[in-house]
Amino acid sequence: MRTKELLIGTGVALLALPALGRAAAPNPFQGLTRIDGTVERVDGREFLMRGAGGTTATYELAPSVRITTSRRGGLNDLAAGKFVGCTAVTSRDDRLYATECHIFPPSMRGVGAGHNPMGPPNTTMTNGDIATETQGEVRTATGTAAGIVLHVTYKGGAQNIEVSPRTHITVIEQGSASLLRPGVKVMGASRRAPDGTDVVQMLAIQP
Repeated sequence: MRTKELLIGTGVALLALPALGRAAAPNPFQGLTRIDGTVERVDGREFLMRGAGGTTATYELAPSVRITTSRRGGLNDLAAGKFVGCTAVTSRDDRLYATECHIFPPSMRGVGAGHNPMGPPNTTMTNGDIATETQGEVRTATGTAAGIVLHVTYKGGAQNIEVSPRTHITVIEQGSASLLRPGVKVMGASRRAPDGTDVVQMLAIQP
């Protein structure tokens, strides 16, 4: 799962959010529209974005907008106490080896927590807290390599996930409106206000 897919398919990302399936709970993402493009102009809390095909639109940041940014991470970033989301493939011996891991900021702790099937056969998404990490030989798509095994816990369960140097690791960090400037690429989710203004509720500033 790339950072792009994380945002509106994951909680920023609208990550797999099992709670959204409960009929008794209101859907906090109802009415959200995905946005994706390059910032052309910034005026206070408003900005002009150029999207696919060269179309432009004006957006306003909500007072409670969640802004994140990201950077490429490494095995050393996967430490006990971090909240992560790992996409992993199940091997024939039922071991999980990660193709991607996202490390979330404290403000996103708990988002999408759990272990769920995702996409192609044998692919899963596990969101949870790293309880422990152990260095050693781990499985990769082509054999074994020096890596770490994460013991990831969530309400009702836990998984051991093998992470190798081939795993794509992304660190998601808390951002601010000061990062919004002409030329940066963004993606996020907006909601149409009664007066017709498109108000951005969440925004990921791409590296």
